[in-house]
Amino acid sequence: MLDLVIKNGLVVTKTGTARMDVGVVDEKILLVEPEIDDRPATRTIDATDKIVFPGFIDAHTHMGIPIMGTRSIDDFESGSIAAACGGVTTIIDFTVQEPGQTLQESIDVRLAKADGKSHIDYALHVNVTDQPQARVAEIPAIVEQGFSAFKVFSTYKQAGMMIAWPEFRNVLEAVQRQGALLCLHAEDDATVEKDTAANIVAKRRAAICHPRSRTPAAEAMAITQAADIARELGAQLYIVHLSSKAGLDAALAAREQGAKLILETCPQYLVLSEACYLKENGHHWITTPPLRTEEDCEALWDALSQGQIDVVATDHCPFTRSQKDDNSGRFHLTPNGIPGVETLFPLLYTYGVAEGRLSLERLVQVLATNPARIFGFCGQKGVIEIGADADFTIWDPEKEWRIKPELLHGNADWSPYVGMTILGAVAQTILRGFVLAEYGDFVGTAVRGNLVLKNESNQTLRN
Repeated sequence: MLDLVIKNGLVVTKTGTARMDVGVVDEKILLVEPEIDDRPATRTIDATDKIVFPGFIDAHTHMGIPIMGTRSIDDFESGSIAAACGGVTTIIDFTVQEPGQTLQESIDVRLAKADGKSHIDYALHVNVTDQPQARVAEIPAIVEQGFSAFKVFSTYKQAGMMIAWPEFRNVLEAVQRQGALLCLHAEDDATVEKDTAANIVAKRRAAICHPRSRTPAAEAMAITQAADIARELGAQLYIVHLSSKAGLDAALAAREQGAKLILETCPQYLVLSEACYLKENGHHWITTPPLRTEEDCEALWDALSQGQIDVVATDHCPFTRSQKDDNSGRFHLTPNGIPGVETLFPLLYTYGVAEGRLSLERLVQVLATNPARIFGFCGQKGVIEIGADADFTIWDPEKEWRIKPELLHGNADWSPYVGMTILGAVAQTILRGFVLAEYGDFVGTAVRGNLVLKNESNQTLRN
């Protein structure tokens, strides 16, 4: 007796597509066959004329974190519902290390916020922001528990989050020694502080000053500096939310010199530009790094299609319009972050697959297979294979809809992508065999999200 059968769908993996049936028992994939004949099942889903993807992974979210005197408006409950309605079955969020807090304490606090609240599976990156040198000794015990990735910042000095380069070297070396992975928010803080101060002194406070204060040059400088250290150590380094052609060029040059860099970008850097900052409420689009030019967008699309960028994630960090408006649109005081987890896959399908920039297989690589492999969930998440978790996103390419805030499920009352037409719809989102969402409705009957831990050594994407 099968718990679930998905029949007649076009099943997509990282290497190809084929008409297949999929059978599920006890939350795992048991059968992947051209046809499952008359085997009894508790539920059968007919996926004729639909595409069956592995459940997608958003490897970069921030649920309910403190920023500029407020908090991002989605917690694990609302954020996971939004994710499920967009075809995401696993998120990787971040700890928040308060001053004086150990890494373990920050993990415990974060897990308490997710436990019993997240409707989809979740993992954690461990932020190292307070006294990083003192935290190096804690890293082995954290990795032993199954947490596969850590994160540091080369900016936000005034917020007490920045890591100095000698400390970065020590943390990277310690993380590498344990077979884990270090992620970096790459912006050169001195450059950012200088350019920000120049705008403030000149009484330039509009949203467009945000990209003028956090420039592509600042991103490229930090990537180059970090890559040099990583190359010297022979360590892998994951660059989060790559936003610019200059940053991309710096990363690719570093790879040519032997640095083992893994690159992530986000939908906002593919489909939005800094022209958004010139709109009437342009400060609503303030996120860090900033939106860039159309030329930057095209460079990132080209790199993504050519396999030079490994992961697309969202940096989901939403605020309401009221939260964004609290400081009268002044760029340096507006909470930086935008919603994105629910629109991640629909945008990448519409502007990537439908426009011929990405194949179905490439889309699966950057949204499912690669993040699972990089963060230690290989064989469990991101694939449609026997023995893997029964996570699926079933896509109806015949539907069409326009993004409106009232159609989305997060707590933000606006969307940076409002008005964009999506070419298709999520027919079902399935987590470990349980249907969570159908055509824009959340239908989950219980909170089923589990903590996902590393199940094998991280694998280098690039030999």
